[in-house]
Amino acid sequence: MGGTSSTRRVTVEMEDEDGNGVVKISESMARRLAGEGDSSPREPRKAQHVSQPALPSATAPKMVPPMGYPVPSGISQQEHEEEIRRIESYYKERQHALEQRNVEQYSLTKEEFENALKQVHAKFVKQPKTPICGDMEERVMKCYEANRGQTLLCSQEAKAFVQCVDHTRGNVVTRVG
Repeated sequence: MGGTSSTRRVTVEMEDEDGNGVVKISESMARRLAGEGDSSPREPRKAQHVSQPALPSATAPKMVPPMGYPVPSGISQQEHEEEIRRIESYYKERQHALEQRNVEQYSLTKEEFENALKQVHAKFVKQPKTPICGDMEERVMKCYEANRGQTLLCSQEAKAFVQCVDHTRGNVVTRVG
């Protein structure tokens, strides 16, 4: 009556939708994994301490489980260590795969950010603009300075400047519209 323990092999497959690698277990399963045995969830069983007869320390067998994991009854220390190594190997591989996926996602996100930044700069950052019909504007200004009080003498230069500006505006309006 409860004196023998059964050993079950359980295979856990990752089927979570968000892929974060979390395995959910019940409290009773956690107690069993901690070596406290299988008990009903209503009455948690307290860990029992079994005293062993005192042996001389030189002849006492050292059954220290690796990394403090308790050895479940029914399997040998070596089997237990092999199982722990297998589980550790699995999770190291899983961690490596997650790190690789993280690096890939980071690089993709970085590329997307850089592309978006280039688009914003192209659309909104002001480019240095050359003055429209700058050389004609300069001719008109020089003519006005040379002929102070006689602006009608500069009418040809002013007319050419206005036509240049209108022509440029027409091209801009047709490109935008």
